[in-house]
Amino acid sequence: MTWTADELVAFIARVLYEVTKNGLTLDYAFQKVKQRWRRLDSFKVFYDASFDAVRHYYLLRHLASALLGSTSAKAVARTWFVYRADKLLYNRDLVERYRRRVLKRARARPEEALASLETLRGDLPRYLSVKYSYHPAIVETLLANLPPEEVERILDAGNNTWIWLRVNTLKTDVDKALKMLEREAEVEPHPRIPFALLLKKAKRPVQYLTAVRTFAAVPQDLASIYAVLSLDPAPGEKILDLAAAPGMKTSLIVQLAEGRAKVVAADFSAKRVARMKHLLKALGAGDAVEVVRADSRRLKTRRFDKALLDAPCTSSGAFTKEPAVKIYPRVEEAPRYGTLQRELLANALSLAEKVVYAVCSIMPQEGEEVVASAPAKAEKPHPDLAPAYRGGPGGRTFPHIHKSEAFYIALVQKNL
Repeated sequence: MTWTADELVAFIARVLYEVTKNGLTLDYAFQKVKQRWRRLDSFKVFYDASFDAVRHYYLLRHLASALLGSTSAKAVARTWFVYRADKLLYNRDLVERYRRRVLKRARARPEEALASLETLRGDLPRYLSVKYSYHPAIVETLLANLPPEEVERILDAGNNTWIWLRVNTLKTDVDKALKMLEREAEVEPHPRIPFALLLKKAKRPVQYLTAVRTFAAVPQDLASIYAVLSLDPAPGEKILDLAAAPGMKTSLIVQLAEGRAKVVAADFSAKRVARMKHLLKALGAGDAVEVVRADSRRLKTRRFDKALLDAPCTSSGAFTKEPAVKIYPRVEEAPRYGTLQRELLANALSLAEKVVYAVCSIMPQEGEEVVASAPAKAEKPHPDLAPAYRGGPGGRTFPHIHKSEAFYIALVQKNL
């Protein structure tokens, strides 16, 4: 044992403070706190505990108020230890000793604090927000567009994280990648997408798996895969990927077109363009893609058969992999992003016959409303997608259906 329970609680509290007060993502907050901490052999337990505490922040804050009479970051971290530590920590004796210390000063028994959730049932948005630990704006947005029972299934499923691996057939075939992965992990092939594999468990972190280190398989969320499948890239086509960095979808376009499409990938940031070139080369797609630095709102070039626009957005649908989104979903920024998305979509439609528009957002202002405002016809581009909100154009991915992030995806074609 190289750390104490007090140290773990103090670390979690500091991460919570950075996320809730400074609006940092979990990884940024974790690295910031870690830099100031004493050196440890491994920070994995500290990361996993911080992730879990951020993911369950609203519930823990409610319980901390009932249990300890405080909602400070330190109180929330202590409350995490009472309710969640035994799910992550193997040292049961350490957990129980610290738990007894906390409960000596508690105002209520743990079961009484949990029972206090029932007092919120009369206010459904608040009840769901606390029970499943989501910012009220996320709950209210979903309730405004979907039946309450489906919203609860989404919120419940969204407290899981799924790791999907995409077999990179530019480097190997599916059978060889499967054999390589099965030596170190348990994977489950998607029933309809042969190159998509769900990672069930592994002997080591995903980035250290041999198949991943050699780029035979790459982590890619299933929602992102559906966005490219919706484009249906084919050999011989001219395809444009707008706002393309970091390039994972670009490489899948090349893969699905068997390296025989003319692909152009554009992004505005010079730093992101440089990184994209490096990633595409590592994935075996570098020679098949022309990478350009350009503002995707104003890019003027030859016509393309198809374009993919995975537009900048609030990322309010990314809560399965980034728990800080549950605390700061940035929904108030949806109108600003909506203006940008309309400009991007209008330019995409001027450059390509067909455009797949995608956003990692639960907000209709970034999805259905953007597409509906375009002088174009839109449809659900893949049969696996769930219907869009309120019968609108396009389709959606949800964690309770797809074990993925929450995306909006539509195939858009300009009206003639």
